[in-house]
Amino acid sequence: MKNAKWNKMFLRPLNDEEKEIYGDRYSDIWDGDLPEDGEEVLVYTPKYRGITTDIWGEFDNSMGFEYIDAPVIYWMSFPEPPRIVSQQ
Repeated sequence: MKNAKWNKMFLRPLNDEEKEIYGDRYSDIWDGDLPEDGEEVLVYTPKYRGITTDIWGEFDNSMGFEYIDAPVIYWMSFPEPPRIVSQQ
């Protein structure tokens, strides 16, 4: 199935180069495979132990999920819909 892969992302402290760029605006940054801005995806996190949907995007001047807040998150794009051949 296309897109059926769990992607891991995690929060990590900024390195020195990132601190120079962002200053004191952030203390952590997301790392790993990130969804596209505005993409609604399936989300799993060991903290909540359940699968739900959420939207990745800019919230309060930082990137993150709208509803899920955890230091480690797994996400997956929705699968492509079936290709339906019309029967005439």
